[in-house]
Amino acid sequence: MFKLLFSIIIMVFTFTNLAKADVKISGFMQHIVGMGDEIDGGVTDKFTRVSFGADTTTDNGWTVGGAFTFSTQVVNSGSSDAYLPTANSMYVQTDMGTVTIGQAADAATNLVPRVSAMVPGDGTDGYYFALFDSGTLATSDTGFAEVYYAQASSRINYALPVINGFSVQVTYTPALEFNSSTSNARQQTTEASNHGEATHVAVSYEGVMDGISYVAGIATINGNAKSTAGATNNDLAVVTGGIKATMGDITLGFHAYDHGESFGSVGDANKASDAGYTAAIEYVMGNITLGVGYAHQEKVDGGSSSNVKEDTITYFGLGYDIGGGVNTWVQFDNISHSDGDHATTETDPQLLMAGISLGF
Repeated sequence: MFKLLFSIIIMVFTFTNLAKADVKISGFMQHIVGMGDEIDGGVTDKFTRVSFGADTTTDNGWTVGGAFTFSTQVVNSGSSDAYLPTANSMYVQTDMGTVTIGQAADAATNLVPRVSAMVPGDGTDGYYFALFDSGTLATSDTGFAEVYYAQASSRINYALPVINGFSVQVTYTPALEFNSSTSNARQQTTEASNHGEATHVAVSYEGVMDGISYVAGIATINGNAKSTAGATNNDLAVVTGGIKATMGDITLGFHAYDHGESFGSVGDANKASDAGYTAAIEYVMGNITLGVGYAHQEKVDGGSSSNVKEDTITYFGLGYDIGGGVNTWVQFDNISHSDGDHATTETDPQLLMAGISLGF
């Protein structure tokens, strides 16, 4: 026992003296209760995580840092997590901008305002409703957002310095099949469910006009087609944009995206399509936040099918900041799913969720 204790003391002393960077540890825990009609209710959690970050200054004045975040979902269930906040990256910051390498956010995720996250209960951005409702039909990847949104792919992101309110970022991803859910081997598969090499380019502007503060952003995503045996697939071509405006305690927002024919094949009899939009309004009264949002997405698979699949959610949220890093919220969702086939009996779930979270 004495030898073990002595060894631990030596290790702690050694690493303490070797460390050159300031280390920060933070975390987040959240539990959610769901109930309603035509859904599976229960108690669950999402985004519970621990984060480690560090940064230092090199001899030439550069700031070099890094961070990694892992979710307890992966630890508890053994399932992989390809999306933020799970991440593992490093960055180098100079007067010329910041370069980030690793499993990190892309330019579109960073700069396009996330209107879907405005309403308490994380709107549709946190995708909490999908924890209880599995009927979503009109999505190719991340629901109610551009494809690969918030996916922690292995990439390089370059952020230019902010100039007069303008921000510009460019992201290069060698292969979208590699992310925080895959191993560190880089042998590409013959067939992949994700698109291949991709580039994100995004620009945003933040300013104030006549007492109204606003931020607007637009981004494009272009890349290689998915590799599928026996098919010549279309290249990835996406445009997305959003705007949020705040006047006093009220914030309005609108976001839209269009994937075009990115998920179809060349020569399809019926052309594939995939697009959606979100509108939201939020009102803050001290520690209390009220919000309402409307989100719609539709998709045509293409090929032999011309059916237009649709998902629509109208949601209302109430949030209360208790203080000390503790937040509570209630959200009601009125959901509609349609597969575009009039012979099918559609489902229209109604969902009531409540959550409590602690950030530290």
